[in-house]
Amino acid sequence: MTLTELINNVYILTNRPDLVSQTFLAIQSATLKMHSSDYYYKDISEFPVQFNSSTYFQQIEYKTLIPRWRALKYIRKLDISTTPNTPGKFFDILTPDNILDSYSIQREDVCYVAGQILQIRSCTAIEYALMGAYIHPDIVQATYSSWIAMEFPFAIIFEAAATVFKMIGKKDEESSNRVLAGEQIIMLKMTNITADGE
Repeated sequence: MTLTELINNVYILTNRPDLVSQTFLAIQSATLKMHSSDYYYKDISEFPVQFNSSTYFQQIEYKTLIPRWRALKYIRKLDISTTPNTPGKFFDILTPDNILDSYSIQREDVCYVAGQILQIRSCTAIEYALMGAYIHPDIVQATYSSWIAMEFPFAIIFEAAATVFKMIGKKDEESSNRVLAGEQIIMLKMTNITADGE
């Protein structure tokens, strides 16, 4: 459904078309909540990265590169000397405290996130990489975009309606819509965690 269709359906449930700003805010919140309910493969976007120079250690300010960044899925080396470009080895994603191996030697072909920086340590000098990241949906009114709104719109509608009901103090209606939203989340997860249908 489009954003306008979502809004109109929430109005039908709440019978409060006068709550324009509140309804839109509730839809924004519900959209983020649904996308954040798990790591869905449809939220992954792939981005080529070019560094300033070829070196063994690289850094990416990931929020600058990808403003709607949610989490890293993978990063791999990229060879642009071939046509088409050839993706190479995946970097192991570590936590910062696991950068050293059991002999206290720094691991190679690894990366980790520290604050707003993705740190990369390669065994070969790299200038290009291919990065896959989970990104948040676009919830700006003019450019709103959500695959969940298209495929599971009632998850957003029921959750948004529950939020509006909470704002106006209707606890029973809030509770019943939260239950309906919960049922939608179950269906959402059943069909969108993996891409292979298992």
